[in-house]
Amino acid sequence: MVEILDTTLREGEQTPYVNFTVDEKVQIAQMLDSVGVDMIEAGDPSVSPNVATAIKRIASLGLRAEIVAHSIASCPGIDKAKACGADRVGIFYATSKIHLDAKLHKTPEEAIAIITEHIAYARGLGLKVRYTSEDATRTDFEFLVRVCNAAIKAGADRISYADTLGIMQPHIFYERVHALRERLLPCKIDLHCHDDYGLALANAMAGIRAGADCIHTTVNGLGERTGIPDLAETIVAFHNLEGVEKYNIQPLMEISAYLEKVSGFFIAPNKPITGQNAFTHKSGIHTNGILKDPRTYEPFDPSLLGRERKIVIDKYTGKSAVKARLDEYGIEVSAAELEVIVTHIKNLGDQRKQIFETDIIDIAEQVTGREMDVIPHDINALVMLEVESHVYTSMVVRRLRGFTNVSHVYEITGDYDISAFVNVENVVALNNLIEEVRTIKGVKRTETRIVLKKYNGNGN
Repeated sequence: MVEILDTTLREGEQTPYVNFTVDEKVQIAQMLDSVGVDMIEAGDPSVSPNVATAIKRIASLGLRAEIVAHSIASCPGIDKAKACGADRVGIFYATSKIHLDAKLHKTPEEAIAIITEHIAYARGLGLKVRYTSEDATRTDFEFLVRVCNAAIKAGADRISYADTLGIMQPHIFYERVHALRERLLPCKIDLHCHDDYGLALANAMAGIRAGADCIHTTVNGLGERTGIPDLAETIVAFHNLEGVEKYNIQPLMEISAYLEKVSGFFIAPNKPITGQNAFTHKSGIHTNGILKDPRTYEPFDPSLLGRERKIVIDKYTGKSAVKARLDEYGIEVSAAELEVIVTHIKNLGDQRKQIFETDIIDIAEQVTGREMDVIPHDINALVMLEVESHVYTSMVVRRLRGFTNVSHVYEITGDYDISAFVNVENVVALNNLIEEVRTIKGVKRTETRIVLKKYNGNGN
């Protein structure tokens, strides 16, 4: 059965401009353990003191997952992995001709000697060892087999087959992994697939079918360049398509959202599984089918992830979707009125990129001649802003003070740098204001809290 090693704390932190604090790493590790991943690659302790501190704290938590530290083939690096309390060290050393010649300046025989020496050293310290052949998919296959078998004889019980440049295709990857499985001494095979051509998960699934044991993932597909397989996509794909039910699906959305927050790396709306649009429907034909039976246009029930489907109303919308939206607001219309409302919506959709809920209500009021007070009005809210570290907070404050709907602005301590008190006509106006605030240079993220009750001072 497939295993998952999540390397968000190592490969994921190699995403450009992404760095986690020690506390954030501990939180991520605990969340990964709640998902049930088999191994957590906690980082390379040689990178910085904070990385080493984080590995130590994670290793001391008593998590179910095996804790892996990463290291190049060097005794000081392996010593640090041991000192951190990791269960296993993942030792990596490149094997492709271009890496050996241009980067390492080593002959193939020298590389094998270095690899086996350091694996034996790590085993002597009592560490379990995974050997990663960096750039394995561009390595001469016969030499790769020699290297990996030498590593196994030296004490490695796992071999990581790395498609470092993401150049594989599923059918080729299957053949390579199958051949490797047949030629290697007894060991487990990990797959570290990069996504440069968008084929990482497809390659990894092909590799598992060919006889490999473990896929490396990161939350939200973080990593060098275009990253590696996404944790949620991997788990849901194996759960729904291969019947693998060993992992806990419910925390996947929470951990995805947390990684967006602490990394500042926001996923695309159309990203599979966790993206905003994953269960959003727009076309009239699609929404009509969804309203009759969701299985017509959904590959699986969004409730599996604790999500809900959404139907977008615009010029592509049919009568079924508009009627369903009006029903949500308790608005009853006749068949003739519904026909006219849909026509108005399509006309408006030709003029604008987005139709808001208030537009739908306004059109219904115009067509029926009835006033429908269903949208909250006169909203007060606190908009919290986090500012990029290189931007002066005062510059953002000056911009905010120029907004008509912003009455007070405060510089504050804590997770956010600025709080703005706003008053707007309705939720649509609030949404538009927030979108405008997010365009201010230097604003990293926002969080909005609508005021439910407001009290004056002096006990009033």
